[in-house]
Parts: sequence; structure tokens; C-alpha cells
Amino acid sequence: MLRASREIQWRRPKTRVMVLGDVWLDFDPAALVTTGLDVDDDLAFLVLLALQSRVQLNIVGISVVAGNAALRDTLDNAKLLLRYAGVDVVPAAGASWHDMHVPWPWVRRLHKLRGDVKSSPDAAAAMRAEILARPPQTLTIIALGPLTNVAAVLRDDAVAGRVRRVVSMGGALDGKRLDLNWMSDRAAARAVLAAKAPVTIVPVELCAQAAVRLADVDRLVARCCPGAAVCALARGLRRQCAFSQRFVNGGLAQRVPDVHVALGAGPAFVPWDVVAVLAAARPELFGEWRDFEVTVPPCASGEPCDGTVSVRRAANASVRAPVRLSPGGVVDSLVDLVCEVPAVGAAPGVVAGGAPVLFGSFAVAGVVPWLLLLRVVFRKR
Repeated sequence: MLRASREIQWRRPKTRVMVLGDVWLDFDPAALVTTGLDVDDDLAFLVLLALQSRVQLNIVGISVVAGNAALRDTLDNAKLLLRYAGVDVVPAAGASWHDMHVPWPWVRRLHKLRGDVKSSPDAAAAMRAEILARPPQTLTIIALGPLTNVAAVLRDDAVAGRVRRVVSMGGALDGKRLDLNWMSDRAAARAVLAAKAPVTIVPVELCAQAAVRLADVDRLVARCCPGAAVCALARGLRRQCAFSQRFVNGGLAQRVPDVHVALGAGPAFVPWDVVAVLAAARPELFGEWRDFEVTVPPCASGEPCDGTVSVRRAANASVRAPVRLSPGGVVDSLVDLVCEVPAVGAAPGVVAGGAPVLFGSFAVAGVVPWLLLLRVVFRKR
């Protein structure tokens, strides 16, 4: 069982009042690996550490899932990130790409080429043990990746009934295409929604109301660096602004009526997982909350598929979701908080040869098909 609370209690003043309580984090960080898709899981973790230092929550456990990259990579990334932030904890490994549907075609090609490690039961076992060790309704699970690990725990009603709330970055309330997290394991999302634990979802269309611009990155670096752990992510932040401008933001601008104006005005990215963490810890930043009944219908052609979910507004339903956030509040809070997490030791290098994050994503998208073709050719010889 992973018991992280003792080690993670650092720089904690005694003059604040804890508002969220005990938190288990399940995430898929990928800012420090060449195959990673984004940096926001890493940012969200640093936000959680800062909130803990302000005694607004207490992190009691950390587990890792595949999603933004293979488990072999997200686990390496998590270990590097925790070490650099001064957290002396080994995160619990969980579900790999073998037990989920990798939604993006070129990432599926990468999976076929590189493979992934086997899924581990450690994450589910550690999460379950921590839930059972604490009084009922005191632990919140914040899930920033696919819900595979969380679903494995909550399928047991006796355990699910002891959870205070699950906060999931994922889902869509507009009836359109799902995000990477829920597409990666629709069955897990279905299981979590059907479990006996209350659920908060932080959907695509809400997250798109926030944007990190290059000017925000410059502001963060000017204020935080060189002493903060977030400085190791600065290059990745700038690259993600450019990557999202080219490949992501146009679709969001067409989809979301109240999309942040910066997503159509230049390099910028959506801080998805930071929005989810702040929805859990700082609900006052979100101007409107609603209750919904949300179900994940079985795929007509069999699992897995990339279909949407069924959504109906219903008073006192088990699923809550913020639908509007305060302009600028998320990014201002992000900059304010991450500066408080000091770096420990030398900045971590990028896993897999030192190539920068997101460069690997560009390269893999173009190179993987050729490598697969070469493998077929040599096998025939």
C-alpha cells in the first residue's frame, strides 16, 4: 500500500483551514518524456502541492495510469517530477495501454511499435487500502487521466460508498466527441458513473474557457524562475502553446460557444487538468454549477469506440459539473500557486534521449508509419 501522507507533508503552515481534506491523485504525467502529449498533468500536480502547503488539502496517495503516454513513460515521468519537487514517494503503477483503447491513430501506431509494460494492480490496491483506512466520506479522488484505475476500485460498492467524491477531468456535456481520457476507457467511465460515489466531471467545454498564452508563460518564468520546480516545464509550456495553436484550438473554437478568446488569437493551450484540480479545491472560481445524469451507452459496434455520452439535467443528480469559470481566475491561480513549489536538485532531463517534450510527438507522428513499414519489409526477407 502506498502511504504518502507522511512524506508529502512539507512546508505546511498551521494558520490555514483545510477545505478539501484528504486527496488521492491518479494521473498520467508526460511533460518530461519524448512521447508525451502535454504538460498539464505535471502542472496540476505542482498546483496540488502548493495547495497542500497552504493547508487546503492533504495528499495521501499518488498513482499513475497510461493516457498521455504509455504507462512505462508516465510512470518514469511521475518519478522524475516527484523527485524534482522534493516528494520522497514512489507512485503506485496502474493500468497500461494494454487495458484501454488508445484513441488517436498515430498514438496507436506508436503503441504497436514500442509496446507498453503490463498493467499493475498496485494502484488499485493502494487506493482501496487508503479508502478503507480512513473514515467514510473523507477522501476525494482526483483523476486526471483515463479512469481505469479508479473504476477498478469503485466497482466494489462497499469501497465506493466510503469515497467523498471523484473528480474526473473528462467527459463532454454538449453531446459531441469525448476527450482523450474518457475515450481511452469508456467502460471505466461507465463504471465510475454507475458507482456509489458522487462524481464531479470537468468537461471539455468548461476547460476551453481557460487558456495559457505565451505571455502567461513569460509571466510565470519571470516570477518563479529559477528557483521553482515549474521552471523545468517552461520549454514544454511554450511548445504546447504552438502545438495547440496548430492542432487543437481551431476545433475547440468551432465547438465551444464561449471558448477563451486567446485560443483563436495566437499560441495558447488549455490547462485541462489544472482546471480540474481548481474545480475541486477552489470552487469559487467557477461561476455556475449544475447537476446532471450522465451515462456512457455501450458502443453499437462493440467496445471500444469513440462515441459520446448521454446527458440530462436533473436536480440532485449524482454528477455535478461546473459550466462556467471566472475569466482569468484559473491562470492567475496557476501562476500564483506553482511558484511556491521549490525545485530540489538539478532539473530532470527528458526521458528517452533528451529530446524535448512535444518534439517527440511531432516526430513520432511522422516517423512511426515508416518504421512500421520497415519492420514489415524486414520480416518478409
